[in-house]
Amino acid sequence: MFELYKERDLSANFSDTITFFKSFGKHFFKNFFIINGVFLMILMVLIYFISKIYMEVLFSGANNLANNPNYFSNYISENITLVLGGFVIAGILIAILSMLNITFPIVYLKLFEKENSTNFSTQDIIKELKKNAGKMIFFLLGIAFIIMPLAFIIFGILVLLCFILIGFPLLVIIGTAFFSWVMLSYHDYILNNVGFFKALSNGYYLVKLKFWTIVGTTFLMIMLVQTIQGIITIIPYLFTIGSMFVTTQNGSSQADTYSTIGIIMAVIMVLSVLLSYIFNNFIVLNQGLIYYSLHEDTENYTTNNQIDLIGTDVE
Repeated sequence: MFELYKERDLSANFSDTITFFKSFGKHFFKNFFIINGVFLMILMVLIYFISKIYMEVLFSGANNLANNPNYFSNYISENITLVLGGFVIAGILIAILSMLNITFPIVYLKLFEKENSTNFSTQDIIKELKKNAGKMIFFLLGIAFIIMPLAFIIFGILVLLCFILIGFPLLVIIGTAFFSWVMLSYHDYILNNVGFFKALSNGYYLVKLKFWTIVGTTFLMIMLVQTIQGIITIIPYLFTIGSMFVTTQNGSSQADTYSTIGIIMAVIMVLSVLLSYIFNNFIVLNQGLIYYSLHEDTENYTTNNQIDLIGTDVE
């Protein structure tokens, strides 16, 4: 049986994430798409039309720029309601989906720990998500108004340090540690009865326990996910570039070529966003395994449970 509370080094943190999805991925993603499916479909349709309109405006602007240098600004001002409305709706959907996407693996592991298996239903997951809805909103606000300003200051300094080269490794190390700190804090906030700032304090403490192991595992997982996602999305992108040359050489009209490219680029954008939400589960669940591993190191859950079982067997 898969153990959540287990001491893990960098290799074990990484391999156990893959093992978990090999064993329980079907159940995990079935529930993921049931719960997030409607929001994902609405967002994908919205992103498709926004991307398609943007590409059409971009290509039209390229054709008309000589005659009308203010083409882009004029288009936006004439369609300001449509533009703002689209971005506001997309922003709200992205916020909802992001919090659901991040919280889903945490709640899933919580129920997995409770049942010691996948013997829980979609309704059980929804019930846990509803119970933590207030926490999700509060943490999102905390990230927006407390963590993000802090992040801008820290990473602004690191970007400036990149001019003297030392900023590059620091940007990777501190950036990865910062991400893991926020994620471990959110795990603590959702799984335990603690306040926002207490969760941040606990997350900071957990990152310090095995700093290099956590940074290494998190960085490798992010790089793996980004590489796979990039390979998948680069294929239709290369196809689009190739089709531009083919249609041009075949004498197709410029308008038809731009229309086709606009559609393909919109599809690529939709695919990219969809894959980011799907693959994000690997990163968040990896952070969850790190969280449970760190608590095993500090509180010895496995040893205590074995002692309890010995007492039960005697009875």
